[in-house]
Amino acid sequence: MGLSFTVGGARGTFEDRFAVEVAGVLDNAFGAEGDWEGVAPRHFGELVDTGWVELQGRASEELGADALTNLLALGAEGRGVYLPTHVRAVSLPLSAGGPLRCASLPGLRAELAELAARWELPLDDEGLQQLLQVSQDPDDGWVADAPEILTFARLALAANEATRRDCPLWVVG
Repeated sequence: MGLSFTVGGARGTFEDRFAVEVAGVLDNAFGAEGDWEGVAPRHFGELVDTGWVELQGRASEELGADALTNLLALGAEGRGVYLPTHVRAVSLPLSAGGPLRCASLPGLRAELAELAARWELPLDDEGLQQLLQVSQDPDDGWVADAPEILTFARLALAANEATRRDCPLWVVG
């Protein structure tokens, strides 16, 4: 299974026992995570195998790693959460698997805006949806943008929705 983006609370994103642990870890670290639990999860599809790594690599080449503290905070595995607040990137211990990597959703959106300007890509939902639709053009067959562009479009769509809903954006897989 590849990575996917999910917008919503921990309890709607993960199975019950793990969700309770994740929500508790976030409560202890940041407080008020329970306030973000009121929305049902919305999924933004699965990524192609290399899209996340290629997005991080190309973005680093363009802007430098120092300018991408939020995008790069989740690592090459791309698993973690962007919280709807200004937080410094941190990893929090969990009982199962690796740590929960956390970064700032507003910080991520600023980094995506800089990339969009450099790559001449849209940031509005309609423009991002059009980027994703190109790969499914029935007349031209499979006409796909580079994996990092499709990943950018899915991530930016999910970030837009998470901001509107004021809730976490999870990168899971």
